[in-house]
Amino acid sequence: MIRLNTNTQKIDTVFVMFLFVLFALTTFILILIGVKQYKVTADSMSSNYQMRTATSYLVEKVRQNDCSLGIDVTSIQKTPVISMKSEIDGDMYYTYIYYYDGFLRELFVSKDSVFKMDSGQKIVELSYFNIESQKDGSIKVTLGALDNSPRTMYLSTKSQN
Repeated sequence: MIRLNTNTQKIDTVFVMFLFVLFALTTFILILIGVKQYKVTADSMSSNYQMRTATSYLVEKVRQNDCSLGIDVTSIQKTPVISMKSEIDGDMYYTYIYYYDGFLRELFVSKDSVFKMDSGQKIVELSYFNIESQKDGSIKVTLGALDNSPRTMYLSTKSQN
């Protein structure tokens, strides 16, 4: 009878060890699945943030500066820019929105200022940014978040240049 008890204890021990290994393996697999899902969600949120920030910023800046002085698409130092003119106390100032060194940037300068393109305030990091003036006076903007998801938008200007 003692032998039967010893065999039963061995089987019980092996069964408990098997359950423990199975539990550990299942836990490990669930953790890996959770980490992968978290990474996908975090990357998606980051891309969404970049696109929302850039598009909201551009729309608001164009609406804010849409006046009779005008908004133009031009090139400065071989970089395409959205140029917005404003007059403050009789002096002419320009707000430039452009893409340089991986960032959408804004620069506010007086008419005769000398500046470097890296002087602009960084707004949001993007993978690319392209602007084109359209025949109807609108501005076609194509931009991409760091995951290269493209978005094209048209910025309409109400005032005449």
